[in-house]
Amino acid sequence: MKKIIALLLSLVLVLSFTACGSNGGGSSDGPVTIKVAVQQNEDHETCKAVQRIKEKVESETDGNVILDIYPDSALGDYTAVFDEVRMGTIDMAVQSFSGEYDPAFEIGYLPYLFTNYDEASKVLSEGSNTYKMIEKKCDENNMVFMGYFVEGFVQVASKNYIDNMGDPNAKKKDLMRCPAIESGRLAMECQGFPTVTIPYADLYTSLQTGVCDGWMGGTAELNYVSFRDVIKYLYVVNQQMENNAAMINKDVFNSLSPEYQKILKDAVLEEAAASFDRAQKTDETNFQLLKDYGIEVVELSQDEIDALAEQVRTKTWDADFKSYGDDAKAAVYADMGWELK
Repeated sequence: MKKIIALLLSLVLVLSFTACGSNGGGSSDGPVTIKVAVQQNEDHETCKAVQRIKEKVESETDGNVILDIYPDSALGDYTAVFDEVRMGTIDMAVQSFSGEYDPAFEIGYLPYLFTNYDEASKVLSEGSNTYKMIEKKCDENNMVFMGYFVEGFVQVASKNYIDNMGDPNAKKKDLMRCPAIESGRLAMECQGFPTVTIPYADLYTSLQTGVCDGWMGGTAELNYVSFRDVIKYLYVVNQQMENNAAMINKDVFNSLSPEYQKILKDAVLEEAAASFDRAQKTDETNFQLLKDYGIEVVELSQDEIDALAEQVRTKTWDADFKSYGDDAKAAVYADMGWELK
């Protein structure tokens, strides 16, 4: 009798291991469902891209891998979601990187890391030194990095005309709101602006009532959608790139068969690569919408933008890299073709 019971227990264990293993690969025993947190809402281009990834993956895996999308930060703030992806309580996310565990994760927001879309593509695309550094950081935090989704350059918006915007050494009088990020504040101050930190939720009213004269931190699209009634000028300075990153828990990714891993990663990389052209077109569309609304869009020349970039890099990057770390500095310098000092 004991032999029979032991045999039955062994059979149950074998069957349970077989079921677990096959589900990880997405076999006929049942599809694998991957819970995906997306920071943006359903109408945003990045969320639309994730929806296309879902359709492609589900089609190419014959429904064996399903992406369950939760848009508009439905699963929580990006810092909390980042932690949950690390732990595996959320499978995957497309959102802002959090620098809580390592400030170098936020390297993609470094002011004047690049000045135009060609440069941005070289730094933030697969194969760059910066990209490889982020891949390594993700791996160390139990995640697989799958690509950057760029969303447009951050510009300067103002209620007043700034006649010396392109001169990095000129003292400016307009009080600029900066987000509570040290690198952004330092970048504006070294260009001659007085700055103030105001919560984003209070920004519209602050511009409306004169608490501040302008702000740095928004794309052309954001300025058109949310601030067109309280600004009169948009200065195209290309100071930073708004971007989200795709990341998946390493254990979840490794539970997929190699075939399904490739399908998922290829689908994400395809949309990430397409985001550069998409963001550039979105910028151009919203420049025109702002003009049509009566807002003056002041486009600086590449020489003027380069001069601003040189000022910011020279005056602030040493302080930035003290936070980001030596490995981030080495990666960025290698992508710039600069010699480490």
